[in-house]
Amino acid sequence: MKLLFQSVRWRLLLWYSLILLVLITGLCLLSYRLASNYRTDQIDREIRSFQGTFFRSLFASRPPSDKKDSESFDKILERLRNPAEVSSFPPELHALFEGGEGGSYIAFWDSDGSPLFISANAPANLCPPTTPTTENPTKYIEKGNFREHHRANPDGIRSITGRDIRAEQTELRNFCLLLALGGSAVWLAGLGGGWWLAGRALKPIDTIGRTASRIAAGNLDERIQIANTDNELDRLGHVLNDTFERLSAAVERQKRFTADASHELRTPVTIILSETQRALKREREPEQYREILANCRTAAERMRALVESLLVLARQDLPTSGTEPVPCDLADITTGVADLLQPLADEHSITVRRELSPTPLKGDPHSLAMVVQNLLSNALVHPPSGSTVVLKTFVSTDGTILEVSDDGPGIAAEHLPRLFDRFYRADSARGQINGHTGLGLAIAKTIVENHGGRIEVESNRGTTFRVVLP
Repeated sequence: MKLLFQSVRWRLLLWYSLILLVLITGLCLLSYRLASNYRTDQIDREIRSFQGTFFRSLFASRPPSDKKDSESFDKILERLRNPAEVSSFPPELHALFEGGEGGSYIAFWDSDGSPLFISANAPANLCPPTTPTTENPTKYIEKGNFREHHRANPDGIRSITGRDIRAEQTELRNFCLLLALGGSAVWLAGLGGGWWLAGRALKPIDTIGRTASRIAAGNLDERIQIANTDNELDRLGHVLNDTFERLSAAVERQKRFTADASHELRTPVTIILSETQRALKREREPEQYREILANCRTAAERMRALVESLLVLARQDLPTSGTEPVPCDLADITTGVADLLQPLADEHSITVRRELSPTPLKGDPHSLAMVVQNLLSNALVHPPSGSTVVLKTFVSTDGTILEVSDDGPGIAAEHLPRLFDRFYRADSARGQINGHTGLGLAIAKTIVENHGGRIEVESNRGTTFRVVLP
């Protein structure tokens, strides 16, 4: 039962059934109440009409000698005590004198409680009314199968005009039963419709859930089928498909990154293992051992550089990788890095020209220095000797700009789209010889994007890397 009510469909149906039950019950009660009131008002009108017919017939049975003179109270009492013959009354009043069951009845009592006239068809043990008073002389009451009009005359005469209402009570009970059966049928039909509508409304959610389960099981290429009706579920499907697309791309990048990292780490490890095996194979001269150890050291340094680059990328990929930005000047950072790499420029006979304007900004100086170092070291290594590298920092309408340009042969156009991919090298042979891991530009791009900026490259005759920071 607990699992049953954990279902959204069952919960919707439960609330829907309760609300529908309340509405149907309310409508049935209102209908019964209106029908009962209408029938009661109709019975009251019939009682009043019967009372008027009785008095008109009572006076018509023995007309007064002088129609202009109104009869005295005593004469009226006398008419009630001794009404005329039954034949002088209309047929619908004959039951008052002949008796029988059903129909209307009437009774009058004097002020002392003595009966003046009690119809033959009146219920047994009919007593003078006590409830009406001179302040509230009339009252309608319902006693069992009878509805009566109790009246107290200012002269003390009390009267009851009643009517047998068993037929109306039976009609109301039948009407009540009809309402109950009809209401139950409507409620059951509503439950069936609600169950069908809930299932139809939740079917897309069920489809989304099954698709998400298959994607979670590893089928990352599957997507949610969208009906393009632009409703809430379609919009949810679009959002989830976009999320799955990004998740699939991230997983694919992670797989490629892991494979590339494994491949890059395997090379130096293989060198170390082969060199140590070569050293252990037989006794060698000290000079040969120094050569083997130097090769192992070079491989280890390459492996350390690769591991450090991977750690930097891993830290930059973390959502909380960014340190609190502090005010700094990109020109000062670039000057420091250029001073640090000046020996490398001298080694490659490359001239570094600095055109650095003050560029204050808020950021992580250590990370920004890493960006400048990666871009400048690439510019110092790849162009031929005698080239010139230009460093520029300035502020434009786009933001704070850093440009690193060289006048080398440039980069082939087919390499430009993937230049910032991890482990991608435009010249893999030169990169490995120079000890480059293929992660420098990927690290620079990640750092710049973590600062809210972007990095671009243009290459034709010479290459220019441009960093735009907010």
